[in-house]
This record gives sequence, structure tokens and C-alpha cells, in this order.
Amino acid sequence: MKIVIVGAGISGLFTAYSLAKMGVRDVVVLEKRYVGYGSTGRCATGIRASFTSEEHIVLMKESIRLWKEYSEGELGRYGLNFVQGGYVWLARKEETVDTFRKLVALHNSLGVPTRVIDRDELRSLVPPLNTNLVAGAMHDPMAGKSYVFTTLRALMKACRELGVRIATGTEVRKLIARGSRIVAAETSKGEVSGDIFVIAAGAGSRELLKTVGIEIPTKNIPRHILTTEPYQRAFEPLVIDWDTPGVPYIVQIIEGNFFIGRDIEEEPEQSIYSQRIDFMPKALKPIAELFPFIKAVRVLRYWIGYYVATPDNHPIYGPVNNFDNLFIATGFSGHGYMMGPVTGKIIAEWILEGRPSIPQAEKLTLDRFERGALVRELAVIG
Repeated sequence: MKIVIVGAGISGLFTAYSLAKMGVRDVVVLEKRYVGYGSTGRCATGIRASFTSEEHIVLMKESIRLWKEYSEGELGRYGLNFVQGGYVWLARKEETVDTFRKLVALHNSLGVPTRVIDRDELRSLVPPLNTNLVAGAMHDPMAGKSYVFTTLRALMKACRELGVRIATGTEVRKLIARGSRIVAAETSKGEVSGDIFVIAAGAGSRELLKTVGIEIPTKNIPRHILTTEPYQRAFEPLVIDWDTPGVPYIVQIIEGNFFIGRDIEEEPEQSIYSQRIDFMPKALKPIAELFPFIKAVRVLRYWIGYYVATPDNHPIYGPVNNFDNLFIATGFSGHGYMMGPVTGKIIAEWILEGRPSIPQAEKLTLDRFERGALVRELAVIG
């Protein structure tokens, strides 16, 4: 059996890795540019289970288990590093603390140990924080971060050792169907045939699937992020300012740089090479209020990546009704990196065993949009 995966981002590589670990000997990953070129290589490194839907919470609880298992074992020897430093969600308003209490009850019921903390505990977790601006916070100790490029390098090495072929510089221009089956991918280097096809092409998935008449309701929404120069270790959690419009966040990566982001209003499909001169002041102002020392830290650069967003902010997973051998893993709405391990696991299970081991994943197939069975997620950031 030959399995062809389109897209060498985190979803495609973890799917290839999972399939190879389950015994598939002929797996090829096709990537139009280089590994991690799309949203994966542009993300903020955060990994959490503190969401607002059961589906995301359950899937991410398993994903975090896998991040930890892989970093301590087989992928750790190739350099994958998962730092379980937690997330801190800040409330500037008292009513938001009440919202956090409700979310904590949901998280706890599903095995995620979040809790509401006061200013004193917040100071111990995030010492440089100006707690005078904060009414309270929600702490997610299960959450963490993993530096993107060491993760990608580890996955590439592990996949190749298992016999996976990764073909970069190979653009998939269309899928070729015969009846109810996909028979080949037409690429810039010729046709690639296969028995099973997995589309994990991020922002390119929608147009590629159109070539066989499949419409997916995704929008490619530009999201901005900046990085500073390296700085001494200041704090470990990823910190999110929940009550400020655009939900600014800050995280310190392993090299000491700070990644800072904030949603600003954007038109879908704008080029990731466009510029927004107003982004940096909008992102930095609220973060500098909370962390005054940031005013003295220099910004090195900023970039744009896509949130490949669905109407309910959940991924599109699994098989497609029209075809017997086509699977989708896209539309992560900004959460694809953190979901990488669980995505690989459940797509591999769907292909080889007929269904995923996590039932909540079956609620995220493409046909939910036709059935009106959307699964809403509110915490779409970081």
C-alpha cells in the first residue's frame, strides 16, 4: 500500500511518522517548497488543552501526552523538545474571572487541571508581570511549547529513518480521480500515483481539493507575529491578555527571544508578504503595559502566517464521502501545530483501522457543515 501525503508541515509529517510507526512501508510526502514553509514555520510554538469545546480539549489532552512522550523518547533523541511551562490567561475584568471559573469546571471534568489563581500566585508564575492591571487569571499547567524548527528537524530525521520519502520542491497542481477513487497527484515533476491520499496542505488545501470537485469552507486569514532579540529567562508560561481586543500574547522561546502576537482585522486571502505598519505598535502597547521591561527590548523582525479557518474554528478531519481513498487534515484555525501529534495518530488510525481511537474526532469530518452540526470554539488564539 502506497500512501501519498500532500504537505510537509506538522500535520503531514506527524501523519507520515504515525503511518510508518504502524508498519506502512511506502509513504511519500509531497511539498511544493520546503518543510514547514506554510503555517507551521510561522507559528508561535504554544501547545495547550485549555479550549472551550469538548472536542478540542479531549484531542489536545492526547496531543500533549504524545508531545511529552515523544520528547522524552524516540523523537527526543533527534532534538524534539517539549517544555511544559504552562499557559496563563489574564483577566483584566472581574466578570472574566467568572468566565474562567466556568471554563475551569469544563476543563477539570475532562481531565485538564486548569484553575483560577489570584495575584499572589500569578506573581510567582510570571514575576515581571504588572499585576495591578489584572483582576485574576486562569493557569493551565498542562500546556507548554516546542520550538518549531527543532521539531521539524526531528520529524524529518525520524521519518527518513523509517523509510518515508519527503519530496520538497514538488508542487501538487491537481488530484486525478477515476470514479470514486483518487488515482494520482499531478505535480510539477510528473504524476505520483498512490493507493491512499491525505491532503494536509494548509492554506493550499482548498484549491487543491477543488480539482476533484470538493469544496471545503476554509478562509486563509493573515495573522501577524513579531520576535525580539534574546533576553535573560523571564518566565516560562505563554501569557495571553484575554480582555484586550485582539487577545495579545507573549511567549519566551528556548533561545530567549520573545514572540509577541495580536489579532488585527484583516481581509482573508491577503498575501503573507503584505505589510501592516500598524501591527507592531498595536501588539506591543498592551504587552508593554503588562511587562514594562519590554520597552527596552529590541524588535528584530515580524512576519505573517495564515490561520486556515473554518466556520466553527475546528479542523476538518478524516475521510470524504465522495471518495473511498481520500482523507483530509486541514482547517486548524491557528491550532495545527499543537495538534500535530494527535492529528498524525487519528489520521493514521482512520486509514489503517477504519476509525480513530478518539470518538470526538469523528464529529469533525467535512460533512458536518452540510448537516449543520458545527462545533463552536471561542478561544482562537495562541
